[in-house]
Amino acid sequence: MRRVVLVCLLLAGCGAAPERTGAEPVPLTIGGRPVVDAQGLQVQAEAELSYTIGFGYVARAGDAVNCWFARTGAQGEVDRRLWCGPVQVPGTAASTDWVPVPLKEVEQNDGGVRLEVEPPQVPGPGSRSTPLGRLVRTDGREADADQGAELAGPDFLAVQPDDGRPLDAASGLVRDDQLALRITGYGSPESWTTERGELRAEHGVRLRVLRLSVERLRETDSAFRQTPWTGWLPQPPEAALQVPGKRHPLPTDRLPETGSVFVVYTVPDAGGQEALVLNTVGAKSLEQRVEVPSGAALGEPVPALRRPAGPEQPTPVAQRVKVGGKEGSLQVERVRLGRQRPVNVDGQRYGLATASAPDKALLELRLQGKDLPETTGAALTKDLVAVTLPDGTRAPAVGARYGGDTFPVAVVVEVPADVRSVSVAVTAGTVDLPILGQVAIEPGDPAVVPLDF
Repeated sequence: MRRVVLVCLLLAGCGAAPERTGAEPVPLTIGGRPVVDAQGLQVQAEAELSYTIGFGYVARAGDAVNCWFARTGAQGEVDRRLWCGPVQVPGTAASTDWVPVPLKEVEQNDGGVRLEVEPPQVPGPGSRSTPLGRLVRTDGREADADQGAELAGPDFLAVQPDDGRPLDAASGLVRDDQLALRITGYGSPESWTTERGELRAEHGVRLRVLRLSVERLRETDSAFRQTPWTGWLPQPPEAALQVPGKRHPLPTDRLPETGSVFVVYTVPDAGGQEALVLNTVGAKSLEQRVEVPSGAALGEPVPALRRPAGPEQPTPVAQRVKVGGKEGSLQVERVRLGRQRPVNVDGQRYGLATASAPDKALLELRLQGKDLPETTGAALTKDLVAVTLPDGTRAPAVGARYGGDTFPVAVVVEVPADVRSVSVAVTAGTVDLPILGQVAIEPGDPAVVPLDF
């Protein structure tokens, strides 16, 4: 008998969150009054949650999903919500989440508080919800809310920091001008180690792991931090992972500004196509999809967005130029190639320009004057900056961002999506600049800007 007790104690100690089983039902109170038919409330909430799981709003993250009361500190006192789990909200970490189910008071008398179950308050993708107090059921069982996910059910999707562990090689790129996601690894492990233990797939599904390199250009590109804008600010893009039967949003706030993450998810045993999806939102909306793990474009690709936005290490080039007799240079600090770029609309506000056709791209040249006179003349000199294509034609100007110097801080032109170089030159002429008055612009030889990235 002692050996049986010892084995039971060891097994209880092995779980991530051991439960205490009560010998008899425990009294549960709200405001000091007993909760009427507390067990019935648990059963009703579990029935409600079954629909939530069935529709894929949350995934199972353990052997069984139950609904619990949460203690508030005082003896017998519990929260006015049931907490149902353990589950995992797609887009959060590989840990335990809980779905709160509000309880509405319908009657109160000397016999107790009568409550009814309201619809579950399902957290949005990537959002966590967890009780503060210790969990308790009417039969006396207790558990901690902080549990590690051990089993991954259908619709499980977790975003984890990349700790460098190896995966099979994979490649693919999906990007717009605000977000870039690059596939750099893929795996189909039997289990996956998380901060809270070993994660396995439950019966009927299999684990997948995708390594993504992320750059949130909306945060890292200063062009999108300009204010004010005409109308609405550019809307952030929406990323998603498509698996058989489900499209899971990848919450942007779970992704680093720059860096790499693991996306751990489940797919049906039968398998099927997986895809990484990026939706550009707004008046010029666009959906792009690439197959996982091959990276092959699905649907009609946008050539400009199948290329990187620029070189990993910019190499500045410069043209010598005289302004009012003072010689200096106009330097191209870096380039951005894409489909949309912010430009000045009326000298004060900014708007988002878009390439005119699928086979076209917008090319932005970031400029900086060196040893030139300083004056706020960009609105007057922007048309003097000419960008020439390899065939000798001038690239159509789309717009500029002025800044506060003699030349614009950036000019934007439209180019063929497959262009591999352009030349930049300031056009000779006379311009009436603030403070300086009429000055002659005398350019040197054009500067060639390579675009072979």
